[in-house]
Amino acid sequence: MRLFLSLCSAAALAFASAASAREPLVLAPVKPWNLHYSENSCQLFRSFGDPANPTNMVLESLGPDSGMTMMVFGGALTSKSTQGTGKVSFLPGTGRSFDGGKISATTKGKQTAIYWSGVSLLPESEEDPKEVVDRARQRARQIADREVEKRMAASVTAVQVTEPRERVVVLQTGSLGKVMEMVRQCNREQMAGWGLDPAVQDKIVLGAKATRNLASLFSDNDYPTEAIRSGDMSVVAARLIVGADGKVARCTPLTPFSGEGFKEVVCARLSKAVFEPAELADGTKVPTFTITRIDFRIP
Repeated sequence: MRLFLSLCSAAALAFASAASAREPLVLAPVKPWNLHYSENSCQLFRSFGDPANPTNMVLESLGPDSGMTMMVFGGALTSKSTQGTGKVSFLPGTGRSFDGGKISATTKGKQTAIYWSGVSLLPESEEDPKEVVDRARQRARQIADREVEKRMAASVTAVQVTEPRERVVVLQTGSLGKVMEMVRQCNREQMAGWGLDPAVQDKIVLGAKATRNLASLFSDNDYPTEAIRSGDMSVVAARLIVGADGKVARCTPLTPFSGEGFKEVVCARLSKAVFEPAELADGTKVPTFTITRIDFRIP
């Protein structure tokens, strides 16, 4: 009888241990938000949890109306690249979660880092943006989305990171309303640094549109040889400055963790793209920018 009870106790303990392992680890902030301005991005940085070994979050905006990237690293994170990918959600909820977070290790300290190449505070749209072919509608929707993003940012209270094997870490960010307003101001100053007048960009009614699918500029031969050998895959973001003549005046790769050769081939191909130029209400064609992402995947 004692043996039976001991086995039951052991099983109960194992079950309780497994259940507790799935309980979210909730981390409070260590410091206020820090906004970093650079030519290529606006970054929000904050640390959570143990001050001696914090879990860090970086939200990066590559430009106005261009979505964001996110990286969470160090501290409470424990997963390895061989275990799968990470998922992130904004709480209490925008209706969206973002899968495919690439797990790697930081150069310094070899801490776990999870990177998402595209996250957004916008709720899931009922209309597929690929189906919106009218430039006027695209621009109107872009402007309307800014107001939606403001409301959603103000409603966020936390960011939930789910590691492989369902390990959950919750970062208590508090409302993102004010800090996202700081990011928007940073974005405007960025545009001036790119040689674009923010006031003119505000007046654009027709955004620049590529005359062909940008992915069609690439072929299988463009996949970097070393990346094929090592099995590397990547999503590379690039900013294109599109002139009033519709030609690409400048291409800047923006992805920090793209691997050998990816960034070079992206700009070599995208620089050949041709666009219908951006226009003001009176038909004046003006320079503008667009940010695109090219996904390199090995079948």
